[in-house]
Amino acid sequence: QNSASPWRMRPFTGTGLISALAMALAGQLPQPPLQARGTPSGAPGSRALETQLATVRSLAEADASAAARTDLINAHHTLLGLYWRTVARDRVATLPSVSLLDGNGRFSGCGQARRPNAYCPESSEIILSTRGLQRSQRFSNAKRTLLGITVLAHEWGHHVNHHSARGRFPRNEEDAADWRAGRYMAWLMRNRALEVKDFTDAANLFFSIGDFHLQSPHSNPKARYDAFIAGVGDELTPGLRIGAWTMDTPDTFSRLLEPTGNGGQTAAGRPAALTASLTASLTAEVYRFEIERGKQIAGNLFSAILGVINCRSGSSGACANALLNQGQAMPEGWYRLRTMRIDCERGDFDIDNDGIRRQPWEGDRKGQAAVIAARACSDRQRRSHHDQGLPQAMHGEPGKTGHDPRK
Repeated sequence: QNSASPWRMRPFTGTGLISALAMALAGQLPQPPLQARGTPSGAPGSRALETQLATVRSLAEADASAAARTDLINAHHTLLGLYWRTVARDRVATLPSVSLLDGNGRFSGCGQARRPNAYCPESSEIILSTRGLQRSQRFSNAKRTLLGITVLAHEWGHHVNHHSARGRFPRNEEDAADWRAGRYMAWLMRNRALEVKDFTDAANLFFSIGDFHLQSPHSNPKARYDAFIAGVGDELTPGLRIGAWTMDTPDTFSRLLEPTGNGGQTAAGRPAALTASLTASLTAEVYRFEIERGKQIAGNLFSAILGVINCRSGSSGACANALLNQGQAMPEGWYRLRTMRIDCERGDFDIDNDGIRRQPWEGDRKGQAAVIAARACSDRQRRSHHDQGLPQAMHGEPGKTGHDPRK
């Protein structure tokens, strides 16, 4: 598939292999730490950057024609260059430009390979095409565009790694590229160029096409997601307001709802503390990333049974293929929009329809319930406990919580 000689670099790819030479070169580069997290990194610093951000915002709201989608991808390609040269804390002012090729393109370097969704360090080129990615045929055009932006950010991550360092992941090129993709997507949210829902959709899509087998150069999907979210956490500070949403932790978001007077709920338009002061309980819409491994276990069991049958039948080819497929069933992972109910007096919470009973705030292993309560319940708690003559730290007696799979 690749006519490159053993001494020429092969492309960094979202689905293929990286040559030992390219890995060795990247590993020899120094690995300086990021600057202190308090250093501002989100504020646009030039007219060119402001103009390009405005272009991305405008194109994101435009019609969904093929031309508009192509223009949006190209606009992000330009913005990624500005971000990594002028905005990022570990920016590389001399970062070379990158040529973006479509799925029919062929690298001018790397043995003139044609490999979609890959970066060629030898010629500083990216080939981007989401249509060849696993599961992508099921996606709408809008979601395929979101996936394209995220994959493009990942391939740009390889470019920055090649000319700089791998940051927090000095030993894993792919995780470092995922980490850089997460930083860029988070920066877009900070600058109102990406809605929270679009971010969660992009993360879901990126996770769904991730590699998941030991023979893959990538980490498993959960490890890839962790690297991506580590990038989000390095770029954004919990508590940041993004439109009507608040980032509670690097991988959770919430927006408070308030009663409508007819038994319904609507997005809260008032400050959280004021909403909490009106009632002893809070209702919030929350985005939380969840992993369901049931289908993965069932798929692997089926593959194991099939492997035994093929190997006993005497077909060496079928037996070998069955063995190669062992462990390849993919876990299901996605951001889910949930409804969380928090009791400010009792100090507990529940999530609708998740099959887990109500438990103390601290029982939420994602930490989201305690964060929301600390932000929105404090005034109400003080008033309630003062009126009842109770110590402020007393939240009622929590029952046994048992195991919490909310993680």
